[in-house]
Amino acid sequence: MQPLNGIHVLDLSRVLAGPYCTMVLGDLGADVIKVESPDGDETRGWGPPFAAGESAYYLCVNRNKRSIIIDFKTDEGRNILHKLIKRSDVLVENFRPGTLARSSLDFESASAINPKLIYCSISGFGQTGPLREKPGYDFMIQAMGGLMSITGEPEGEPMKVGVAVANLFAGQNAVIAILAALHARTQTGKGQHLDISLFDSQVAMLANVASNYLISGKLPKRYGNAHANIVPYQSFQASDAWFVLAVGNDKQFEKLCGVIGNLELVNDARFVLNSDRVKNREELIAILKPIFVQRTASEWLSLLEAAGIPCGPINTLDQVFSMPQVEAREMLIHMEHPEIGDFRLVGSPLKFSDTPVDYKLPPPRLGEHTEEVLKELLGN
Repeated sequence: MQPLNGIHVLDLSRVLAGPYCTMVLGDLGADVIKVESPDGDETRGWGPPFAAGESAYYLCVNRNKRSIIIDFKTDEGRNILHKLIKRSDVLVENFRPGTLARSSLDFESASAINPKLIYCSISGFGQTGPLREKPGYDFMIQAMGGLMSITGEPEGEPMKVGVAVANLFAGQNAVIAILAALHARTQTGKGQHLDISLFDSQVAMLANVASNYLISGKLPKRYGNAHANIVPYQSFQASDAWFVLAVGNDKQFEKLCGVIGNLELVNDARFVLNSDRVKNREELIAILKPIFVQRTASEWLSLLEAAGIPCGPINTLDQVFSMPQVEAREMLIHMEHPEIGDFRLVGSPLKFSDTPVDYKLPPPRLGEHTEEVLKELLGN
């Protein structure tokens, strides 16, 4: 038993936001049919690295799906999709607004075929507004949505995040919206159109930084690895490596002063309260930096952890995936692929006591299940 057993998802998306959304639905038990053009999802070629011809990029977000090839620009292809729509609970697409209307695959056309269909559109800027037709790539969205303006060193170049987070934010929001719409359908008996955009998702994720601006009217600065509202909460260089220190309250700061052997700082008027430390950030950091370079990172982490002060190493990915915590949380999984053989993927972060996620199907080869799905769902 899985949470979404019996839910059929028609996946017309490609690249990252949509495929991430439908992978999560598949992990939760939904039957996901990934519809690809004869050329396939373009991320199949986004490498190296490749494994048996499939890019690592494609493999990361396409497990628990079946792939079929349909050219929906043809009458035959559209007819097949209309039949699949009739059988589906959810449709996910990430074409530019208006594109699918030309093939009678837009929400209005799909809901006429199946009034109970949850139709989720994921786009760069949404289905409305002056930018609705503008293509949306993650890098652009991070820039236009404000994230790059607050990321990077204070005097350095604005920076994007190392992972395409705007895509992933949108993919997660699509999952949330789909689950909510499925629940609403149990009460109304009707489907609906979900309009999820990368831009909206990015703006919403500005969280406290956006709130700081909206309340104060002051533009936020870039703080590098520091925090706008908490001090000291940043990376520090030890004698051999960098580590992070996350002092979240005044009690933890008092403990920190004990660890570094400088209890005088506790009563220093500049640093008594977090609000004081934020105002006098530069003075405090100037005191701490020469102290931390006197020991190794592992020595500091041992001392800080023993005192109950939040801290951690800055791990590379080989260190991440060798952590006992990763193994204990099943965040590294193995799957068997007909051409690749045994290979590794990142596991699902969703943990259930009674209806756990399951990894039934490896990322499919292009069109691998076309004949199977057509026979099963269409009776051909």
